[in-house]
Amino acid sequence: MTSSSVKHRGSIGPMAQEGIPGEVDVVVVGSGGAGLMAALTAAKEGARVMVVESREIVGGATGISAGAAWIPNHGFAPDELNVDDDLDQARRYIYGQGRGEVLDHALVEQFLQTGPEVARFIEEHTAFGWIPTIWPDYRSDIDGASVGRALFPGPYSPAGLGEAAKYVRPALTTGMAKNPLPFWLLGGIGVKDVWLAGPALVGALLEAGLRNGVDVRVEAPAVRLLTDDAGVCGVVVRAEGVDHEVRARRGVVLASGGFESSEEKTTTYLDAPFGVQVSPKGHDGIAVQLAQEIGADLTGMEDAWWMPGVQLPGEELEGHPLSRVFLGERALPHSIMVNVDGERFANEALPYDQFGQIMREVDPQTGSMPNATAWLVFDHTYWANFGIFGVTPGGEVPDYLHRANTLEELATQIGVDPDGLLRTVERFNPEVRRGRDPQFHRGETLFDRYFGDFHPRLGKYSPDAMFPAATAKARALVAAAIGPLVSRLAGRVARADAPERVRSLVVGPLAKIIRPVLKSPRSSVLGPVENAPFYALEVEASALGTVGGPRTDALGRALDTHGKPIPGLYAAGNAGGAPTKGFYGGAGGTISLGLVFGHLAGREAAHDAARGVVRAAADDAGREPVDA
Repeated sequence: MTSSSVKHRGSIGPMAQEGIPGEVDVVVVGSGGAGLMAALTAAKEGARVMVVESREIVGGATGISAGAAWIPNHGFAPDELNVDDDLDQARRYIYGQGRGEVLDHALVEQFLQTGPEVARFIEEHTAFGWIPTIWPDYRSDIDGASVGRALFPGPYSPAGLGEAAKYVRPALTTGMAKNPLPFWLLGGIGVKDVWLAGPALVGALLEAGLRNGVDVRVEAPAVRLLTDDAGVCGVVVRAEGVDHEVRARRGVVLASGGFESSEEKTTTYLDAPFGVQVSPKGHDGIAVQLAQEIGADLTGMEDAWWMPGVQLPGEELEGHPLSRVFLGERALPHSIMVNVDGERFANEALPYDQFGQIMREVDPQTGSMPNATAWLVFDHTYWANFGIFGVTPGGEVPDYLHRANTLEELATQIGVDPDGLLRTVERFNPEVRRGRDPQFHRGETLFDRYFGDFHPRLGKYSPDAMFPAATAKARALVAAAIGPLVSRLAGRVARADAPERVRSLVVGPLAKIIRPVLKSPRSSVLGPVENAPFYALEVEASALGTVGGPRTDALGRALDTHGKPIPGLYAAGNAGGAPTKGFYGGAGGTISLGLVFGHLAGREAAHDAARGVVRAAADDAGREPVDA
């Protein structure tokens, strides 16, 4: 649904073009999923809302993501998905492994109860729909885990954005070599008729916000909070070197992302800066700074949404290097990951948050991070069967890969201890030939095997197994050929704005394709590294975003160091000290937290009418407002 009772449409652009009001009801700092969600919710509650964004484009980290949301017990397409789930099961999962002793239960319960409501709120108020699919939770084998909590964005038509579409960046390519979902069919799709993934979610939220009167100003960083006796009452925004005050009658929502771009803050709180960036430039921790300046309590500062990253030569986003996230490639057989000593240090098939965290571990004796720079080492069997980052299996080797005829030569090339690498491979190969990994237990969990080399229907007679290069080339040709048609059809589906109808057509077939993959054997991720030549790819520890920020309550209200709400200040998303303290439940685990607590913060801020009444009365009387 896309109806609106607002009489005027919001505007978007830089201040020089659109100006900026001196006073609104709610100011939202940041335009990612959490910020746009807060803005839309507040607007639907009747508030006049202004979003200020430091960059020239909206979307934040959400905009370059898959746009998935991890929502336990979401209730979409239950018959087609055929996955059992309920809130008690989700509680056991989230509170498992000792997390129940450290997490704030009020926040977790609010997330669980509100998540399905927020997913439906988005569908009701935007031209957007969710597609649930089978995707194992990231701790797939503990009590309470499920395979049906991930919601992916359906197709979205940018037609409703009009000229505002230029403020949303198009989807980026990850080039993951192996994925159980048939994403290759979308390889030829354009961006004129339809958007997918993160841009679809961002575009839909932005369109709905503008339709409901939300104003958005880009290239307008917030530099200071305004306060009075009643609490936070606005922000100072800087544009072209000039500071502008924007008063907020009801409150300010901090949703400006994390601090992964800040060398100072990552050094202070995370021991060292990140070697590469997998999130957009501009996440410098302004929310932490603004909150600290007025006495907010901070939480989760030592946590991040960890992610291995690979910087390919020349790949940039808006003039700044942007690395590729490193996902399923690590799980494929005939490969290992090693540090500078040539030693394995983890189960390579772990979910990215867990693997990335191990890469950032500090050696207590040396104070260094021995795994922060690592190498994917693989043999020619891997290369001939899988390629990498979309390169055709067995194709021309790109410059970013190192290649040598022996492991010793390869180790010398990449600066890894040759003896250490030889010992590692000599230990690894005999065990994996027996179908096991006693050192790190690779392949023992469902998630490990989900991205493995498994062909459930035809086995070794699958085209992928028999003719990997020819199959990859054929898929690329088919995707390119059908791309224009798929784009038009998907655009037509998106414009129809009928998510239930889409789910009835798509979810069942997708579930039938993916469900057999859940039976993938351990051998799908295990294979010896033995056939020359050998290859190496440099991998750096990074993060999708940091977690730390002002501590909040279950309504998204920022708390002071005494645990009391700071009147007029709210926070959500990576700017809001994540309620799960870095626990990544499953695909979309970060975005779901941003959407849910952005919704709650926006709603609570819009309802804070008492403070607006007090301020208005005080202004009329020509005196300072009193505490509301």
